[in-house]
Amino acid sequence: MPYLTDMFHDQNRRGPEQSENDTDGAAGSVKRPPGSFDPAAAAEKLRGRVLGQDTAVDAVVRALTLAKAGAQDPDRPPANLLLIGPTGVGKTELVRQVAALLRSGPDDLCRVDMNSLAQEHYAASFSGAPPGYAGAKEAYSLFDRSTVEGDPYTPGIVLFDEVEKAHPTVLRALLQVLDTGILRLANGQEKISFRNCFVFLTSNLGSAELARRRAAPWRGAADRLGLGIGALPAETVVGRALRDFFDPEFLNRIDETVVFGEIDRPTARRIAALEIELLSRRLRRRGIHLDVTDDVVDLLGEKGFDPVYGARGLRRALRTLVASPMAGEVLKHSPGQGSPLSIAVRVSGGVVTTRAAPHDES
Repeated sequence: MPYLTDMFHDQNRRGPEQSENDTDGAAGSVKRPPGSFDPAAAAEKLRGRVLGQDTAVDAVVRALTLAKAGAQDPDRPPANLLLIGPTGVGKTELVRQVAALLRSGPDDLCRVDMNSLAQEHYAASFSGAPPGYAGAKEAYSLFDRSTVEGDPYTPGIVLFDEVEKAHPTVLRALLQVLDTGILRLANGQEKISFRNCFVFLTSNLGSAELARRRAAPWRGAADRLGLGIGALPAETVVGRALRDFFDPEFLNRIDETVVFGEIDRPTARRIAALEIELLSRRLRRRGIHLDVTDDVVDLLGEKGFDPVYGARGLRRALRTLVASPMAGEVLKHSPGQGSPLSIAVRVSGGVVTTRAAPHDES
């Protein structure tokens, strides 16, 4: 079994597929020896991709720091973190960025969609078929063992997405993972260790109530005036929903419950700027230079802002207002067959306009 004090590999050892998910700055510019871990640099890197959720980032970095210092219980997973909040606020993205920080990239994790385990007869895919049933000898499980167990220098990461949608039988099977860090397969002959694996669970419990409160007419007026939410705190609504849904023995195995807040207007603008930057990076690889003014970012933040749907509303606005007309310009000018292409994106009369021209690299 790997020792958690030796499990953090060099944060700069990453594959080429990760360049799009990296941000410039001190967090990624300092070379650190293998096995080292800088909490401040990790927090800065995570905050650069998950905006407006500093409390959640602090909780994750706290868990990583405890594991690095060897202060966790060696007979349990290094951390069981329940990430809860409205849709589109960055719960899954935070876990993906942790995978980018600790492993080879943002997709290098074992993600379990608990929607697919909503019916009792699918629970066998969690711990395998019991003796006497088809597939028992193969010890099939939905977990990728290498991704879960990791190695002495690389911890495992598993994400149970939308955990509240799983069947109660699955949640009961999950208790042994959260408590002992060991999943014994139903055939009784094999087991999967989670003792070198960070366990993340996400949930949208309480989101419906928050969305109902958000839809009240006075809330929209308060937002426009910048008065804040001014209602029952989200932590109170979410905490009540958790206690009503989960059994006490389940909640008692969670090391920390992290409540994600709604996205406000300033954060929405920052997310819009980040999404434009990521789009610009992708286009530069194809010889396309994207020139976007600040008023376009402001318009995206305004049009795409929806506290109920979070960042996904911003991505839809970016797709409709910027990416779609820009793609039309790209297809008309066929970049890659001649000189590089420059596309200017502006706001004129409240409408986003695009104009393409040969890019002057001088």
